[in-house]
Amino acid sequence: MKTLGLLALLIALDAGAQMYKCVDARGKTQYTDKPLDGCREADIRPSPPISGGLTPPKEDLANEDAQLKRRQIEREASAEKEREALVARCTRLRSEYAMLSRSGRIATRNAQGEREYMDDATRAGRVAKLEQELRGCP
Repeated sequence: MKTLGLLALLIALDAGAQMYKCVDARGKTQYTDKPLDGCREADIRPSPPISGGLTPPKEDLANEDAQLKRRQIEREASAEKEREALVARCTRLRSEYAMLSRSGRIATRNAQGEREYMDDATRAGRVAKLEQELRGCP
């Protein structure tokens, strides 16, 4: 396994070596990485991209760094807002759960201002739902 890794490393190092073009007496062309008699250096270049000429990468590292920091700050601010909203929601749920868990009748006022009492089944259903929602609270 070590020899395979060493072989891959040597091939990778050799990839940038100088290439030579050799033409024998019969006109047969060969390429080699060793200079032999009758060989000349081959100018082998990569083919240009289909999209046109090569353009060097634009390195504006300071701008990229500033954008990264801005995105991090925005992400942290968003996470803080979500955490505050979760805390506020959990506080409301705990308050309602405490109110419904006490003994006694629960009354609300309807649109006409009359008192309406919550029946036991509705109360038990709401308490069960609140317990389920409170599981996600810190």
